[in-house]
Amino acid sequence: MQGLLRKVYRATQSALAARGLHVTVSRISARNRPELVNRAIWRPLVADDEWRALYKSTQAATHGNATDNIFRQCRFYSTFQMARYAARLPHGDVVECGCWHGHSTLAIAKLLAAENFRERFHVFDSFEGGLSDFGAKDESSFRLSDEEKHAQIEQFRSDFDFVRSVMAPIGFVELHRGWIPQTFAAFEPRPIRFLHVDVDMYEPTKASLEFFWDSLIEGGCIVIDDYNHAVFEGATRAVDEFLCGRTPRLFYRVPFGSAFIIK
Repeated sequence: MQGLLRKVYRATQSALAARGLHVTVSRISARNRPELVNRAIWRPLVADDEWRALYKSTQAATHGNATDNIFRQCRFYSTFQMARYAARLPHGDVVECGCWHGHSTLAIAKLLAAENFRERFHVFDSFEGGLSDFGAKDESSFRLSDEEKHAQIEQFRSDFDFVRSVMAPIGFVELHRGWIPQTFAAFEPRPIRFLHVDVDMYEPTKASLEFFWDSLIEGGCIVIDDYNHAVFEGATRAVDEFLCGRTPRLFYRVPFGSAFIIK
């Protein structure tokens, strides 16, 4: 019955769309509070500028269409600009913790290359088992079932060979294979200018911040992709705990998710 209803719903949507009408039906619950957004009034979501072009081209190159949505577009729109800011700092490597299919990795690398970046871009990911396991500090108001947690972990599996092939033309990218924080044991960081953290869970988020903070140059930037995400509240807890007793030059909580820190 559900399959039949889904087909009728999609057919109705298509028929009405042909007449200029957009219709969406969504169940309202504690987990779902939908609201229509008029994309046309927000220029970054419709204008074919350099940021949107970069998003689309790197999304296509990394097969990232399946998870495309307005919130991801907003986060990347901001992240790209922070990456360019960092690329223009006088020195320092760039680090990314968690790359999945390499969408943000490729975009950041292209921005660095455009600024004649001459240092190293280090990318850390397990490249095997998706996300880290949910721990006690990863529990969220969504109260995910064990089945839902497993689905989230599996969804974010990454493929080392695929990411390596995508990044092969860019000579300054170095992939580091292994779980965070264990993989840091074999890495000696040099000064860094930009840290992009997208590992979803409490432990690897906090470990990434703790490991690289002292190497971040003055004015250097950190972007935490999962900050304020209601499913991955562990990332928010990790950032808030990490910043206790530290006073960065800027800590900006982005309304559509993610946060920026400038040291």
